[in-house]
Amino acid sequence: MRVDLPTRVAGLIGVPLVWIAVARVDPAAIGLTLRLTASDWALVGVLALGAALVTLAYRRWYWPVGQAPGRTALVLELPFFLAVNPVAEELFFRGGVQFGLANWVGMPWSIAITSVVFGFHHGLLPRWFPFSFLIVGSLGGALFGIVAAMYQSIAPAIVLHAAADLVIFVAAGPALERLQVGLRAPAHSR
Repeated sequence: MRVDLPTRVAGLIGVPLVWIAVARVDPAAIGLTLRLTASDWALVGVLALGAALVTLAYRRWYWPVGQAPGRTALVLELPFFLAVNPVAEELFFRGGVQFGLANWVGMPWSIAITSVVFGFHHGLLPRWFPFSFLIVGSLGGALFGIVAAMYQSIAPAIVLHAAADLVIFVAAGPALERLQVGLRAPAHSR
């Protein structure tokens, strides 16, 4: 996180905000709105639960947990994966790229292109992610993109993204550790 915040996250947040300021883009044009009803949020909640369950299944069977984070790590990681990372990535990918690209190629193509780029953004970092995450990231990006387009807001995509991040990076380790499922021994104890 020490390197991630000033490099990747700052750019993901900064680029769309600079674009809004320099090009005088209406923030609503890139999904910075909250015009959802209570029933809309209820559906988003159901979708977030589904995203969390799919993510847990992926983490269990395709990306075994190497070591669960300790309590101190959880205190630091929770705000990052519940707020900072989802807001940054959704502002950039769905807000800036998807809504911006939709003006040129239409929303369906924009969702498809942005989803693949989002998948590559995650799947090409083999140090942190297995290659299969490229596919899961692309599918998650498609879900986030469809929801953002449906509501013309990145807020629901942020909620879904936060649910997936919470499970894949924070909750999956301790939950799977308690169940003693899929954990490998730390390298120093082998």
